[in-house]
Amino acid sequence: MKKISIFALAFFAIFALASFGFAYDLTGNGYGAVQKARPSIAFVLTTWEKKGAEVTTEVTHSESEETVSESSAEDESGKSTKARAKTTAVTTEATYSEDIWTKIPDAQIVDKFQQQFVKQQFNVKSSDMARNIALAPSLAKTGVNPSDRAAVKKYAEKEGVNFVARGEVAVTSYMKVKGNKIKASLQIGVEVIDVNSGEVIAAFSNGVHTVATSKEVARNGGINKAAVIAARTLSEQVMEAWINAADNGSQFVVELRKMKSARSQKIPFEKALKGVVTINSQTQPAKDVVTYSVTFKGSKGDLGTAILEAIGDKPGFDEKSFDGPHDIDGKVVFEFLK
Repeated sequence: MKKISIFALAFFAIFALASFGFAYDLTGNGYGAVQKARPSIAFVLTTWEKKGAEVTTEVTHSESEETVSESSAEDESGKSTKARAKTTAVTTEATYSEDIWTKIPDAQIVDKFQQQFVKQQFNVKSSDMARNIALAPSLAKTGVNPSDRAAVKKYAEKEGVNFVARGEVAVTSYMKVKGNKIKASLQIGVEVIDVNSGEVIAAFSNGVHTVATSKEVARNGGINKAAVIAARTLSEQVMEAWINAADNGSQFVVELRKMKSARSQKIPFEKALKGVVTINSQTQPAKDVVTYSVTFKGSKGDLGTAILEAIGDKPGFDEKSFDGPHDIDGKVVFEFLK
């Protein structure tokens, strides 16, 4: 009886720990480790086709091009693709003007991104809005312009997500190739923004060519393949960045403005700052401004609060003399009022 009671007590203890958050660890350590919060993400993704993209005749055709049939166009595994994928840290403010491009109401890119990010244990938010943006017949109907990074970030802040992916897949041309088939050429470009810091933490750019019996099948197959490759790559990169931030902290910029005295203002502020962050570097872009690049474990809001608490009731830092924190251009800003 005594042994049974001990085993029963042990079982109850394990059950209680699991109930209070001891579950699968996103770092891959398995059961028994404290669960990290699931990162959340929203999508602002669209599909485009170049106006006047009619089928032209290609002089030569490489046998290595990917062939897409009606059945394989719906294949989500991406195993048959021979397209060369590449990731890049270089991002561009690509603008798709409706004078040159036609927005295609198509939700494939959103569907593939949602599927891949859910597989990586992301909490996908604003799914209906993402589909509405993708299916809108024009940019004017989307509510958020994917080409406007600031607008996308503002939308993501309103949705309360950790990350937002913005970008598009574009059909650039069609060509008739050997076997009376159609080759579609597409380009996909997507970047993921850390909503807390405003930094682009992952970006993907890739050209895809698909060959099929018709223009529509070639286009849909290309959209599908491009989206799967991009989503798989970015979901892995963003999860890695999330885990790294949880373990080591995220990068933020803190700025002190309208500083008049190094002794009574800058030094006390810097001492408080060092108590809550790791200062990576600092610059002084103006005589009365100091900018700090810091690492902090937590959100931007947590960082501002932590700095205020560290400053406490130091002389010259009362409400009438010192203001902040404010989120200005992605920076955590404090300033002296007098």
